Amino acid sequence: MKFQDKKNILRWSVLLPVILLISVFYFFRTNVSSAGGNNKQDTLLIDQLGYRPYDVKIAFVRAVNPDSFVVKDAATNEIVFKGKPNNKIEFDRTTGDNLYPLNFSFLTRPGVYKISVPALSVTSYQFSIGNNVYNECAEKTIQSYYYQRCGAEISNGTKWAHPACHLKNAKFLDNPSKEMNTKGGWHDAGDYNKFVPTTAVSAAFLLYAYEDFPDFFYDGQLNIPESHNSIPDVLDEASWALEWLLNMQRDDGAIYHKVSIKNWSDEHLPDKETDEQYIFGISSTSTADAAAVAALGARLLEKYNKPLSVRLLKCAVDAWRFLQSNPEIIPQGGFKNPAGVEGGEYGDENDFDERLWASIELFRLTGSEEYINYFLSNYQKVGGPNYTVSWKNTANFAYYSFLKLYPFPKGIDQQNNIKARAAILSNMNTYCNQLLERIELGGYRCVLNNDEYYWGSNSVVAGYAYDLTNLYRVTDQRKYFDAALDQLHYLLGRNTFGISFITGIGAAPVKHPYHQFSMLKYHDNPVPGLLVAGPNSYSRLNGKIISQMPGKCYEDFEKNYFVNEVAINYTAPLVYVASFFSQPLDNSISKKK
Repeated sequence: MKFQDKKNILRWSVLLPVILLISVFYFFRTNVSSAGGNNKQDTLLIDQLGYRPYDVKIAFVRAVNPDSFVVKDAATNEIVFKGKPNNKIEFDRTTGDNLYPLNFSFLTRPGVYKISVPALSVTSYQFSIGNNVYNECAEKTIQSYYYQRCGAEISNGTKWAHPACHLKNAKFLDNPSKEMNTKGGWHDAGDYNKFVPTTAVSAAFLLYAYEDFPDFFYDGQLNIPESHNSIPDVLDEASWALEWLLNMQRDDGAIYHKVSIKNWSDEHLPDKETDEQYIFGISSTSTADAAAVAALGARLLEKYNKPLSVRLLKCAVDAWRFLQSNPEIIPQGGFKNPAGVEGGEYGDENDFDERLWASIELFRLTGSEEYINYFLSNYQKVGGPNYTVSWKNTANFAYYSFLKLYPFPKGIDQQNNIKARAAILSNMNTYCNQLLERIELGGYRCVLNNDEYYWGSNSVVAGYAYDLTNLYRVTDQRKYFDAALDQLHYLLGRNTFGISFITGIGAAPVKHPYHQFSMLKYHDNPVPGLLVAGPNSYSRLNGKIISQMPGKCYEDFEKNYFVNEVAINYTAPLVYVASFFSQPLDNSISKKK
């Protein structure tokens, strides 16, 4: 061995321990906050809104095992609870994080608190314990749809305002000399296009939230132009979407699929749009979606807005007649963007689930056996529940609406309805118990598998929570309730990033979503109540790999629309889930099994 080699070995034998010591120092400096709570989001992870008095209350300490923790009154600094972490470390397979749970469920007194870990000199953000901790989340997420309105002046006394946009008629793509008024509806996402599948599903979540938890909602709740018109504001907001769907119906009952520009354009404010908007062809998926949500809206609005209810009934029935006359999917293979057209497509290869959803909502509206017979003849062909609701999968809407019929009305086939109910409940139990197994495997108690961190993963989290709440409401089994609540905790800050994925909600919310209206006017304070897409390990901006761990593939960067764009259908299931945990009454549909 040469002298120089020996010299290098000696040098490294001295330097290596120093380097390791420095590395450990910087690790702790990065992951452990100093007194006063700096970098608290890196180490001590909580639901940033808080916890209800008698729910399970768990925070997480990441990486380092604390000896003990205390909960203090935020105003007086008085210690109100002392605890020790669970000695069993929990490994989160999607992020690689090691976690220690801090359970303070025995603290039930309402108030504002903070958690401190003395050994680590770390203090959490303030959070609340109270019955109404999630009301803000429910109300702001619903109000976010007001800011997505198209064709209206946005002006409710807040800084998030703009003149009316997209007032010109849109041209038909296949015949530009022909045009139609397509005013209304909601801008779909960070851009300003409008799609029937996402609009219908989003409006449905708002309507189902009202149907299932009517005592939470009231007139004047959301500070929208229709407030104080004797109609609950959530129904007013959903009506804005329903009116647009009426405009999208053809004379024969079919529904046009979308209104959008042809190609992506530079970012601009909604009222500064210069590109021509076009009406694209019909699709059977959009027609069935519209039939379903129009029937739902007609039923819920009947006592509040009879004229609109009547129009929605006609829309739903006409759409169904078109579907019955055209039993095969239209267009063949599902909707596709024509050559040379960019932008969202929302194509679906089959329309079985949308038709099933339409059939049950039309039955609930009209009581006609035609619709329930269709459901009973086709629910097994669709299968499930086996995945959550999305613009591409509306089957669970159909199943949960069917379950609400029990006990079944007289005059219909009792035997086959009871058989269908048993089969659907069996599938629901199997499906949701699989979700519970996933949650137990994840340190953060997030339901996602490693392969589910794709575009819109946060919406999948909220969707699974929606499924779990629905099974809880039928069975009254607390495990489904707790599992759904764990997903809300994840979205509200109890995650590897220590951030709330919902703009304007929590102590450390997302600040820079891909949302053109927010980006161009309110960079540091985006429109509140928007759920961002979340970690995405499949799509990469400019080929950049954010992390090797799928659950860490996220950055709060406005240009990264793969992970930080917002969309009406992302936020929609969160509306339902937050409303579920906000409403004051019993959460069960029926205890009968």
